[in-house]
Amino acid sequence: MKILSSGPLSSTTRFLSAASAFTLIALTVHAASDELWMQVYSYDLPGEQAYYDDLTNAYAGESGSPMVRITLEKWDHAHDQIADWFSTGEGPDLIVVPDIWLAEFAEHIEPFESYVTPEMRDEFYEVLYNKGIYKDHLLGLVWATSTKALFYRTDLFEKAGLVPPKTWAEQLGAAVALNDPPHVHGLGIPGAREYETDDNFFCYFWSAGGRFFDDSGKCTLNSEAGVQALQFYCDLVNKYHVTQPEVTTWNRKQTRGLLEQGKLAMFATGPWGIEQMRKNAPGVPFAVVPLPILKEPVTQIITDHLVLAKYSPRKEEAARFVQFAYQDEHRLAFAKKGILPEKKAVAADAHFQDDPNWKVFVDVIPTGHTIPLMQWEEVGIAIREAMYQALSGRKTPQEALDELVEVVDKHVAAQK
Repeated sequence: MKILSSGPLSSTTRFLSAASAFTLIALTVHAASDELWMQVYSYDLPGEQAYYDDLTNAYAGESGSPMVRITLEKWDHAHDQIADWFSTGEGPDLIVVPDIWLAEFAEHIEPFESYVTPEMRDEFYEVLYNKGIYKDHLLGLVWATSTKALFYRTDLFEKAGLVPPKTWAEQLGAAVALNDPPHVHGLGIPGAREYETDDNFFCYFWSAGGRFFDDSGKCTLNSEAGVQALQFYCDLVNKYHVTQPEVTTWNRKQTRGLLEQGKLAMFATGPWGIEQMRKNAPGVPFAVVPLPILKEPVTQIITDHLVLAKYSPRKEEAARFVQFAYQDEHRLAFAKKGILPEKKAVAADAHFQDDPNWKVFVDVIPTGHTIPLMQWEEVGIAIREAMYQALSGRKTPQEALDELVEVVDKHVAAQK
């Protein structure tokens, strides 16, 4: 480990030291037994720990099954923890890894395709199964997924005689009609230079017909579709003034908080918003509809993947456990905690089909778009910077996206 300074350890170094110490302790315990070790991270779902306890107990109850230990932690330092395990070549056998880290850790991950039967593969939504494929190898199976949809205030729409918007133009019209600051803002959008801000822009970009790269591999975020999407995003803020003020200071979680306070007429977010609204804002009437479109229906799909560490000496045992854990009954029990299902049979359950809000998030899965699997961190930072430059009026959308494309193309070239 590289020491960052010659004086007292920085907070980053102190964490890495602590993480390494934790890893050594965990490895000592792990080495003392033959148990399979699976590392997962918390989605703050009710009953999450109990679900994993039930899963391990059910697996242990099967004749001849080895013991499995599932450790549940917060996401705060997950990246450095996973990187530490891969760098030392010792750690959990199975690890949940976000899609944006798959390419980064690809060389340390055992491809899954030899452990997945064709029958099991066909149980997944195609877009979700394919999301784990990088350079022709299946790096992981989707463990948790989300899509995006539009939350709207049913009482405000009914009082104004409006129907939920299906197009960009209808969304703008409804936002203008319902905008009544500071009491209610027509539409909440995040604009802070933080992770997840770019998600909301991507949905406009894809709906306008955009794609990240052309057939030659050149970034096309500055295409006509990209400029049109970012211009619309900026116009909502700076021309029509239908969003919350000082947009560039608001991240997605904070913006969702405005919805829970009854201060937004509309807000696009993921399925976790359903139970959070019911819990945190029982007096705020809402419903969910698919995202408004320009050229094509679209949603964004975000995924976390269960991967098998290449260093694991228990690959066959891990494969057996994965087959067990992905049985419909176990995946349904997990999804009911507040996560979307990755398997079609689980999505057909009444829990998702009989609740109109949950059904929206499930129904849009087949038309979902995903960000490219690549070394993403630098790209994500550059996209959020371009959004900030345009939203703050420092650059036009075209100028901001032209500069962004230069950064992305250089980054991609450096990875080859």
